[in-house]
Amino acid sequence: MSTSTTSATNPKGPRVYLPGTTPGAWATTYLGSTVGHKVMTALTGLGLAGFVVFHMIGNLKLLPGGPESREAINAYAAFLKHDLGLLLWIARGGLLVIFVLHVATALRLKSKSATARPVPYYHQRTAQAGLASRTMLSTGLVILAFVLFHMAHYTFAWVHPVQAPDGTWTNYLALIDEKGRHDVYAMMVAGFSTPWIAVLYLVAQAVIAVHLSHGIRSSLQTLGLVGRRFSLVARWLGYAVALTVLAGNSAIVLAVWAGIVR
Repeated sequence: MSTSTTSATNPKGPRVYLPGTTPGAWATTYLGSTVGHKVMTALTGLGLAGFVVFHMIGNLKLLPGGPESREAINAYAAFLKHDLGLLLWIARGGLLVIFVLHVATALRLKSKSATARPVPYYHQRTAQAGLASRTMLSTGLVILAFVLFHMAHYTFAWVHPVQAPDGTWTNYLALIDEKGRHDVYAMMVAGFSTPWIAVLYLVAQAVIAVHLSHGIRSSLQTLGLVGRRFSLVARWLGYAVALTVLAGNSAIVLAVWAGIVR
């Protein structure tokens, strides 16, 4: 009588994977594929769109101007900077990762597309593609340049000084209100009172609106959240978000430039 030498796998033991079928290997293969890149671009794009909307809502505290608006936006900025503490830096780090992933995957997709068809079509048929969809890469690169300028302008205050009440020129970050907080209200007024800066921001908002108008719809479709039946809804949702951001951010710049917010 012979005994079997085959041992059974303990069902409560570690799961056994075939070579190349572990979750990590699957994720690496999927995220490295064209479909994975599209999904990553869509997810990060929607995350950035959400940040843009909430950032606009916070900045709208500048309106309609006056002591109440100054108190509102300075208190809001102080809350973000001091009360959130470590959470703010975690959020900033997460936002930076999302932004880098969005740019990197978008450029990678464009590179794969160019590699797949090194010789362009003799006749370009773009009847079904609008201006926003055809210029996503171009508008994205413009937005990248604007984000770098925006950080240099207001985050690090490298672009333009402001004249203090005593007549001296100082850094944006040196503006302090009567409660000892950073005077974000005065900083924004000083920035948008400069004509060339105001024009640059207005042009940037238009480019952002064009990018969002197609990006939101495309992201929802890529993630399978919108089918053929609701394609028109996704399109108008993209338009609505884009126009809201354009109107809100432009209103801030124009209100300062026109002297409504002093």
